[in-house]
Amino acid sequence: MVNKAFTLAEVLITLGIIGVVAAMTLPTLIQSHKKSEATARLKKFVSSMEQAILFAENDNGTKAYQWTDIDDYSEQIAENPQLEHDLTYAYWKKYFAPYIKSVEEEKGVYVETEDGETDNTKRTKIYFADGSTVAMHFGHCIDLIFDINGERLPNSYGKDMFMFFIATNKSHSKEDAHELYPNKSFGAVYMPVYNYSRKSLRSL
Repeated sequence: MVNKAFTLAEVLITLGIIGVVAAMTLPTLIQSHKKSEATARLKKFVSSMEQAILFAENDNGTKAYQWTDIDDYSEQIAENPQLEHDLTYAYWKKYFAPYIKSVEEEKGVYVETEDGETDNTKRTKIYFADGSTVAMHFGHCIDLIFDINGERLPNSYGKDMFMFFIATNKSHSKEDAHELYPNKSFGAVYMPVYNYSRKSLRSL
């Protein structure tokens, strides 16, 4: 009886073919997984924020855009720039911390550079259990930079970083403030420089 077996050459050829196929398909699979992960985390963030706003509006008896107005503090912030970060942190603690679970909350710190500009990397930042983060900035509206993978690269808008806003009295009163969300206090910033995936953001 003759034993049939693969020769070394046949095994190597088979492994080579498998390697080529894997090299061709793995990047696509990895990219598809990253997109699915990004979409899932974006949807989770949006859902959490919208639910928190509904609870906070109900508990405080006011709409989210009525919670704060930068004009009320402009003079004080000019004299004490750290106040902007204190207000942002207090805003998160009062209106969102009771309704959104986080693993760490880091208050922003004003840092004056040599040319007199603010180092915006020291913004108030909230860390979530899935590794995502959101950085907050107190301006004409509350700017939120949601990063689906936190400190990990590429840290690029439209890829792993996406910008949202919470309207304030000043920003909400403008008719052209945000074309996608004219009747909502919270939404995605509709600017390609921050959010490339317009179609996906529309569906959130």
